[in-house]
Amino acid sequence: MSILSLLFGSSSKYPQTEKQLSIDKIKELVSQTKVKTLNHLEETLVEKAIIERRRGDGRISLRQIDEVLTRLKKQNKISKIDKGNLMSVFVKYYSKL
Repeated sequence: MSILSLLFGSSSKYPQTEKQLSIDKIKELVSQTKVKTLNHLEETLVEKAIIERRRGDGRISLRQIDEVLTRLKKQNKISKIDKGNLMSVFVKYYSKL
């Protein structure tokens, strides 16, 4: 944990515990059938960004996913609604692990 996080608290409400997340599972969770607000281009951008953010062992935390989606939202690549819908899908999946 960084000194700033200790002094001011975490900037994310999501846990930083990393869990295994395969490329196939990422594609399944990000698919337009799960997140109906995404178009094909947005789906591809999100999949690629999350896959690139994972560690070499395929692990990623909800906090890291949130950071990826926040960056895409700030770059106007996805909407606030897309980000919320995607995080809901990932939170639901992670709660089952």
